[in-house]
Amino acid sequence: MKNKILKPVDLSKKLRAYENKWVALSFDYRKIFSSGKTLEEAIEKLKRKSREDVVFLKVLPFDMAYVPSNV
Repeated sequence: MKNKILKPVDLSKKLRAYENKWVALSFDYRKIFSSGKTLEEAIEKLKRKSREDVVFLKVLPFDMAYVPSNV
């Protein structure tokens, strides 16, 4: 895959239905290929679709704030 400059994508509407789940997204973050309650479930569903070029993302609850920490 060539290095491309991707335009920003607002995922909030697309991911609302996947709250607290793992999703497999296309590299440009525009398509959702599979989802599951666990990463393993999302991977298993993805295998049936014969997709390997994806990005996995855990969709966090929308009613909470997440602040990363290095502690």
